[in-house]
Amino acid sequence: MIIRLYSGLLAACMGVAFLITTPAADARPKVKTKTQHYRVDGSDAAAIVSSMMKQHRLLGGHGRVGRTKMKRRIEWEFSETKKSCRVKSHTIRLDFTTQLPRHRAEKRLRRSLRRDWRAFAKHVKWHEAQHRKIWLSCARRAERKVNRARAKTCSQLLTKLERIYKRSNAACDKRHAAFDAKETRRLGRHPLIRRANLRQ
Repeated sequence: MIIRLYSGLLAACMGVAFLITTPAADARPKVKTKTQHYRVDGSDAAAIVSSMMKQHRLLGGHGRVGRTKMKRRIEWEFSETKKSCRVKSHTIRLDFTTQLPRHRAEKRLRRSLRRDWRAFAKHVKWHEAQHRKIWLSCARRAERKVNRARAKTCSQLLTKLERIYKRSNAACDKRHAAFDAKETRRLGRHPLIRRANLRQ
């Protein structure tokens, strides 16, 4: 029988993230990635940072400058006998959408400010890519547990898989939170942010 376990939209916003889980044997997720840019204005660092802060609704919260959303859909086919049930096959589809800042008039910025802005934008892009990597790492860890899962009935197996997901989600959330905590401190020392604090 075929069971669609669940689908949903998850997001990471320079510190908020969730888990992608990859189930049974030899499956690989079908991944699509799309990048979107939001407009940033300002001719000095303080104005640039202020412009990004105004995008909190788009980015899902105050203080955020980038965001990665992930839509996940997983379909299962279970193989059931009189004595047991296992995952026979499945399909996983992951659609990533990353939202990044883009200055509307970057070439008009002073040379030193343009350099700092480009470094900042590059860092935000890198940060969001790390969330994606963490998700995929969590997926591989969950996969090993799912591949070993067996139960007497498919109903029991489904319950077991949901329990694996729940525990994996919690563990992955901690990895994202630790990464974001470290990166928040690092971002606060970035030259563009220092310029903004000095009103340059």
